[in-house]
Amino acid sequence: MTDPIDARWQRIVQREMFDSTYEGKPRKTPPTLSLVRMVLVNAFWFGYQVYWFIMPIVVVPKQIEIISGSGNKGSGLAGISFYAGILNLFLAVLFGALYDRHALVFGKRRTFIVIGTVSLSTSLLLLSSEYSLAFYGVGYCAMTLSAIICSVSFNGLIADITPPEQKRTMSTIMASMSLAGCLVGAVVGVFVETLGIIGIYIVLVAILAATCLVTISFCEDERRTVQVRSLEPIPLKSFFKDLVAPFLENRDFRRVFISRFLFQLGIATGSQFLQYWIGDCVNTTMPSAEAVSLALIPLLVLAPIAAVCIPKMKRKFVVYVASGIMIATCVLLEVATELWMALLIGGLFGMGYGPFISQEFEILMDVLPFDGDPSKDIALWHSAMVLPQILAAPAAGWLLDYYQGVGGVFVPPIHCLGYKVTFSVCIIYFVVGAEITRRIEKCE
Repeated sequence: MTDPIDARWQRIVQREMFDSTYEGKPRKTPPTLSLVRMVLVNAFWFGYQVYWFIMPIVVVPKQIEIISGSGNKGSGLAGISFYAGILNLFLAVLFGALYDRHALVFGKRRTFIVIGTVSLSTSLLLLSSEYSLAFYGVGYCAMTLSAIICSVSFNGLIADITPPEQKRTMSTIMASMSLAGCLVGAVVGVFVETLGIIGIYIVLVAILAATCLVTISFCEDERRTVQVRSLEPIPLKSFFKDLVAPFLENRDFRRVFISRFLFQLGIATGSQFLQYWIGDCVNTTMPSAEAVSLALIPLLVLAPIAAVCIPKMKRKFVVYVASGIMIATCVLLEVATELWMALLIGGLFGMGYGPFISQEFEILMDVLPFDGDPSKDIALWHSAMVLPQILAAPAAGWLLDYYQGVGGVFVPPIHCLGYKVTFSVCIIYFVVGAEITRRIEKCE
């Protein structure tokens, strides 16, 4: 009997093989790729993940604290995250549609990967603790826009060059490159004080440039011989109506979307303020910018191991156990005061996070209708990861600054009250997310 998940993948692939933006003609099936070529093509994704780990987790919080001051760092980070999140949410969707409606002599995907890489590198010039918060926010938005340009183009390239029978292999390689990039980013982040901000920027630019060069050298962009031209305009009203239709029409899909949104809210809230928690609440002589990288290494190592080693069981049960582990880490974060405890908590969180991310896509595939277009459903589901970037940091940042001040009013003062409240909010996100998952009817 055919696996329903495989059947849905085949429907997605069949739709990808029909390119309606090029005069409605089916395009040629991409040639089979060797394992080595698939790894080399994904080199850029490795460099991108190194960059995107170091900047939001290590460098940006450090610079925001210098600009805003210790008492307002949460609000400062909240502000720039809010505006950059809105930019990310809308432009990622629009750019994806625009890329599919234009072709360039040098390849519609490769060209924008290069443009995005150059833009990511030059945007670092706008990110300095010597600037005002408003100007720094402009730089952060420029970095976000650059990331959208190259990441959306790269994902489109992967879809273009991957034959149907190699979709899952390519997906696995992408996930491995993502994890490896984050792990290398964490290792580099441990030396942020030694290298300095300029040194870190040089390392990031070198990694981005090298990995971008490898990717564009070993990929075949099918559209490279097509002359520059524009196609018919995007009908925005019907475009957005079709985008949200799965959310409105499919109750189980709506529950999957909401549960992922809540889990990502908890994960984003915890990770974005981890550096500040170490600096304010943990007894260590190591600078917080380096300590946060060190604390995340056990998470990045144990997450994939835990995902691979989970026994076969019902998907909902895996989510329940994973949420319980992540809730336990939030409780421990409220009482931990030593760096070795932060390392243990990071490893424990990885043991819950790995199994969780290994199951969430499978749950999505369980609830998608057998007939219909699953590709737009998946695109909408993916936005549940972007939306928390708009809400998580702003909500938690203002709560953090407020309750840190309130904690000092009590006699005796309540140490790190702002962080205790923040991590308690994460617990609420995880509990409600697990409850919404329980209500999904088409998933066991």
